[in-house]
Amino acid sequence: MSYGDIEIRSNSKFLKIESGTPHDIRLLSETPKTEVIHGFGNAKKPCTGEGCIYCMGDDQDAQPKQRFKTEVWDWKLQKRMEWEFGASVAKQLQAIEKSLAEEGKKITEVDLKVEAEGANMQKKYRVTPRMTAKALPPEAEIGF
Repeated sequence: MSYGDIEIRSNSKFLKIESGTPHDIRLLSETPKTEVIHGFGNAKKPCTGEGCIYCMGDDQDAQPKQRFKTEVWDWKLQKRMEWEFGASVAKQLQAIEKSLAEEGKKITEVDLKVEAEGANMQKKYRVTPRMTAKALPPEAEIGF
């Protein structure tokens, strides 16, 4: 076995897409949860809207960002994961859902390929629907 063949297991409940390592997923909820925040990671703070003290700040986190969360089935890891994403991925999912609706399908009925390119804050994501969908296992029941 070489280093390239090592299987690395993830114990996290959060889906993380690395550059060059695409994941096939299935959305398990019809609607994502949304939040508006300042900052990122451990430093994130909720935006309270009008009069928000963080919105009035002078730093780069003064501009609030909308984030989305949903549960997915990760075919690679064979488990339910929580996927958090930003507006650019949300716009791609919105376009895919509209296109599927024209064919009488729901976005929760198809598998999606999620790819990443770049690193850290420069990372860009691309989401594309798969032509065929696998049957979900019982532990991946839709909804949460």
